[in-house]
Parts: sequence; structure tokens; C-alpha cells
Amino acid sequence: MRTDPTPMLKQYHELKARYPGALLMFRLGDFYELFYDDAQVAAGVLDITLTSREIGKGSRIPMCGVPHHALNVYLARLVERGYRVAVCDQLEDPRLAKGLVKRDVVRVVTPGTVIDPAALPRGANHYLAAVLPGEQQWGLAICDLSTGEFQIGELSGEHAADAVAEELARIDAREVLVPDDVRDRLAGLLDPRAALTPLDRWRFDAALTRQTLLAHFGVVSLEGYGAEGLPAAAAAAGCLLQYLKDTQLSPLAHIRTMTTYATTDALVLDASTRRNLEIVRNLADGGAAGTLLGVLDATVTGMGARKLRQWLLQPLMQRAAIEYRFDAVDHLVQHPRTREGGRAALKGVADVERLVGRAGHGSATPRDLTALAAAIRKLPALRALLAEIGVPFLQDVHRAIGTHDETAALIERAIADQAPAAVQSGGVIRDGFNTELDALRRTARTGKTWIAEFEAAERSRTGIKSLKVGFNKVFGYYLEVSNTHLGAVPTEYIRKQTLTGGERFITPDMKEREAAILGAEERSMVVEDELFKGVRDAVAAVAGPLLQTARAVAELDAVAALAEVAAAAHYVRPVVTDEPMLDIRGGRHPVVERALGAQRFVPNDVLVSGADRAIVLVTGPNMAGKSTYLRQTALIVLMAQIGSFVPAERATIGLVDRIFTRIGATDDIATGRSTF
Repeated sequence: MRTDPTPMLKQYHELKARYPGALLMFRLGDFYELFYDDAQVAAGVLDITLTSREIGKGSRIPMCGVPHHALNVYLARLVERGYRVAVCDQLEDPRLAKGLVKRDVVRVVTPGTVIDPAALPRGANHYLAAVLPGEQQWGLAICDLSTGEFQIGELSGEHAADAVAEELARIDAREVLVPDDVRDRLAGLLDPRAALTPLDRWRFDAALTRQTLLAHFGVVSLEGYGAEGLPAAAAAAGCLLQYLKDTQLSPLAHIRTMTTYATTDALVLDASTRRNLEIVRNLADGGAAGTLLGVLDATVTGMGARKLRQWLLQPLMQRAAIEYRFDAVDHLVQHPRTREGGRAALKGVADVERLVGRAGHGSATPRDLTALAAAIRKLPALRALLAEIGVPFLQDVHRAIGTHDETAALIERAIADQAPAAVQSGGVIRDGFNTELDALRRTARTGKTWIAEFEAAERSRTGIKSLKVGFNKVFGYYLEVSNTHLGAVPTEYIRKQTLTGGERFITPDMKEREAAILGAEERSMVVEDELFKGVRDAVAAVAGPLLQTARAVAELDAVAALAEVAAAAHYVRPVVTDEPMLDIRGGRHPVVERALGAQRFVPNDVLVSGADRAIVLVTGPNMAGKSTYLRQTALIVLMAQIGSFVPAERATIGLVDRIFTRIGATDDIATGRSTF
């Protein structure tokens, strides 16, 4: 048993023992400190100085620290490297603490639970997943903590394991929870970039996980979520939800629903196909430049960018659903003023999904709430624009976008216009919102006015022109007099400190005013914190309707982006059919056409039919364009099945359920590179 000479280190070890396997960032004043092995790890990863701290005569321990205001920057770097970090905060003002400051872990950040906006990609989701292998069915649950998206599904058959691995790769899961007794079996299936987190098998227990889900959603049955017949998926979901509760120490008020989905509902794009077609990542550096996403992403909100990316990675297979999107794109192409007006209105809408996510998580800042209110105030213009349009997709978006006037009004009444980033800075709550806070602020202001007037009065009364009033945390307010004027100091002054050039004094009246000022300021901070949390909780309480609005706005942004690109690049609406055929006239490769700029891309026809030409053999010399022709055909089909117009003179496309590609990985016709 380790014995430590200081109460603070004893407190540290007690907290550290509760979170084995996590680096503990321990708040000490203005810094988060790490000790022992944690310090050595963090110093190396973060490239900061490793120092030491004395814990007894002749005994020192490794230590490093980061400024509290830069916590999220350093957290992101540690988590990106796969580390789990327990964040320990001070739960009381050190100035008011009697003895050791109360501290506790307020959240554990893991690779799959990042919520800080600076560490999240704007246009992509950040998923945590849970997998429960079974003999017949494999359960899968995925959640984006930043947006509250929560989905479950089951995969079965002899290739279920491969299908799960493929699905985790498609969503780019950043962390995967698995039972510890199958860790080694699953490790080889997962993308090496995903962190594998083994948990005790009992955490996947059906009865336990079911109770977690029922309690969180406040229901008596999972039937309304389509999960009653999916026991493996429900167990994975309950385990994932409990993991979030354990690590985030939050009610997760923004996770209000759970949806089921089947991987068979979407056109299959395996990892090789996604890579070779460069759908969302290019082969050069993994970025979006030179990809289909880079061509189509004309979205103006983060929500819309994520939605469009989801569409590209999950193309539709139902003709009715595709036509539903086509009609919306068609209307916006044919009505440019509506399209431009909608996109102009969307530009002022912040990322409502993630703002609401942080409110539900309990980590929203004052500026998050004012940004949310500003976004809500943009919604009436969008609703008005869509009100008279008879296109089903746009009608549904109009119905789904709420007004949320009460939420915006509450935020505007409560939060100051120029609110600071942190509640602890003060000045967050607007004057007039709360009578107690207003009274406390008046007391503090009048006290400070009295202090300023007292300084002037004492200079006049004593004749000491250089007399000044100062303040520090040790003595509070004091009067400072230089040595040359000490003879003029009144007898009622009480000496507090001797300096090289003078002395500091206090008076009973000053101390009385000081107590009133500091008491009012301290109470103000407590009241302001309580009021802000109340507003934040009120926003979290309506997370469901707000997220419904956010997701409708995302769909509008995504479909408007497709219309914008279609209009600018002269794409056409394809005809989709259930017949096995491809009839593409004057087709163009969307990415190469964009890359060539002013140079003219030579269009190509594609004629394939299950009736008389099911296979086409394409031959030709190096750099003749074979790979471009193949990719072009695949991309046009993919674009059609997400509901996008396509680069062609006209096109009739038979729906497909899978696209296979095995193309020379480094071909790049636009820059003159080819694989022989």
C-alpha cells in the first residue's frame, strides 16, 4: 500500500484507482497536471516538458501539465493517439475551500466519445460502436455522441463477421466496444485506425442492457424502436449506452431515440470500391480533394455536409426513394431563385445538431447557446421559402422544421449578447433576467464605487497625494502609502504589510465594504452558474424536436447542394428502372471533368443490357482512358442512386445492389499518371 505525504496526492491516487487504464488530468489551479507514468506518456505525446514534484524529503515524482484554457487541444492529441483520458476538475472555488479542494472526474474522453468541436471533422460523423458476436446473429450498435444519432442492427449468415467489419469500416468507427473474451478474435477484423475497447462479458447481458435502454428512453418496451426482435442488437445498444453514461457522467439528454437499420437496405460499396472510386477520400493523401464528395459537396452547413457524405456511402436501392430525391433536386434546378434563396438562408444556420448535442451532454458553452438561438431565428425564412412548394421531399422538410420560438426567446432573455466562452468568466447572464443576480451585481458595483470615492476622500483628508487603493487575493483591499508620507498616516489606519518603499494599511470601513463586494461577487458566480445550467437544461429538454429540425435542415442543404452542382455542371436527371441495363449517352467522369477545368472532357457512351449485352470488354493502350471509363460508369450509377443528377446528355440506369471495382490504384488521367 502506497503512502503519500500530502493529502492532495492521496486524493489523486484515489481518483486514479477508479479509472484504471486512463490518463488522469488533475486540475491544480490554472493547470491540468499529470503525474507518475501518466506524465511520462503525456510529455512524449504532447511534446511538453517533463518536470518533477517533491513529495517528501529527497523524493520526487515525474510531472507535467497543460494550461486549463488549452485543455481541449491537448485532449484531442492524446485521444487521437488512442489514449483514454479522465478529466478531473475542482468542484469548488479554492479561495472558499476549507482544507483540501474537492475534486472529481467529470468525464472520460475516449477515441469514440470526442465532443469538442475543435477536434471533430465538420463534414463527417464521429462514431462509437459496440459489437456482440453470436452463433446466428451479430449485434451492432453505433452512436455519434456529438449529434445524438443512435442506430442498431443485426447481421446474420456465414459471412456475418465480414459484414460487420465492412460496416464498421464504412462508418469509420473510431472506437469499438467488444466482449473481452472475443477480443483476439475480432482484432483482426477491424480497421487498425479504430480503437478496440474490450469490456467484461456481463456488460452485454441481455437483461441488464435491456433495462439500461428502457430506463434511458422512459419506456416499458423496445417495440416502438423496432428492437424487440433484435436481441443481439439491443444488447450491443444497451452496453454502448451504459458505456457513454459511465464515461461522460452525463444524462445524455440529446440521445432521445434509437433507429434500426439493415445493411441490405443500401447499395453495397466495399472498402476496395470506396477506395478505388475515391468516393470520399482520395488515394493521394486521404483528403476530399479529387473525390466524388469533393465535386458534389456544395453544402453550406456542417449538418448538410455530413448528410451528403452519408448518402454517398449508403446509396439507395428503392426506386421510389430515389425519385423522391430526384423531384426535389429537379425543382431546385428549375427554380434558381428558390435554390439561391434557400442556400442564402442556410448560410446563417450554425451546426444545430452538434450545438444541441453539447447541450444534452452538459458541455455547451454560453456562446453555443447564443449560436443556437441565432440559428433558430433563421428558420422562419426557410419555412416561408418552402411553404408553397408542392414537391413531397420539400413539403416533408417544411413540416419537420419547427419554429422553436420559446427556446430562442429563453436564450435571448437569459444570455448576454457578448457572452464569454466560459461561465466562470462571469457576465454570462443578462441584466434583468434574475432579480437576485441583479441585486448582487448592484451591491458589487456600489461597493467598488465606494472604494474609488474612498481613495479620493482619503487623499484629500490626509494630504497624501500618492495614496492609492490596491487589491490582492491575500489581503483584499488595502491603502498603500510610500515611506516619505508615513508620518501623515492617520492613527485609525491598521498596518498590514511592510514593503521596501512603503507600507500597506486597512481600515474597518474598507474591510466592511470589501466583505460586501467579495460576498456579492462570490454569490453572483454561484447564482450565474445555476442560472446558466438551468437554461442549458431547458434546451436539452427539447433536444428531440430541435434535432428533428436539424436533420430536416441537413437534408435540405444536401439536396440543394446536389441541385447547385447539377445546374452549374449541366448534369441531367437520369431515368431509373428495375430492368438490368445501362444506357448512358455522352457520359462524363465528374471528378476528371472538374479537374480538367477549361479543357474539354470527351464524353463516352455506355450501352449494357441483361438481354443482349451483359458483359463489355474494354481494351486499349496505356493512357487510353480505360480506367476513367470504368470509374465514370460506376460513379454515374452511384450518383443516380443517391438521388443526384448525372454528368451525361441522357441516362437510363437499371438499379444495382452492389458495385465492384478492382482498378489500377494509382491511375490518374487528369494528371497524366497510369498504372501499366
